[in-house]
Amino acid sequence: MRFFKYIAAFFLVSLLFGCAGKYQTPNNITTPVNGLTKAQVKQAILDSGTKGKAAFGTWKMEVLNSNTIRGHLFNRKFEVVVDIPYSATSYSIKYVSVSPNLQGSSGKVHRNYNRWVNNLDVKIRESLFRAK
Repeated sequence: MRFFKYIAAFFLVSLLFGCAGKYQTPNNITTPVNGLTKAQVKQAILDSGTKGKAAFGTWKMEVLNSNTIRGHLFNRKFEVVVDIPYSATSYSIKYVSVSPNLQGSSGKVHRNYNRWVNNLDVKIRESLFRAK
């Protein structure tokens, strides 16, 4: 009898974890910057996409204008596009688009998008720290 209780409990826990949302609202991240020039912030953002280990894919950075950099992530069959507006006081990572296999319904994206963007934010903050 006790064995069946454990099986039932395991089944219920598995069911709860299986119902976790695969698609989420895309995160837009804003991070303050202190003690650096706009040129240093720009260089740190560009370096974050090209330097270090690319454990989660390779970001290609493209300068759109004097205030915005566009980042493209190519990870196997997935593509993510973000805009990174920056200044001497802050930068933001804003959702632009994802490949169709990452899109959910009603503006949601696969949860990996938020993980990849958070990883990019960490790499940018590390580059900013090294620039100080």
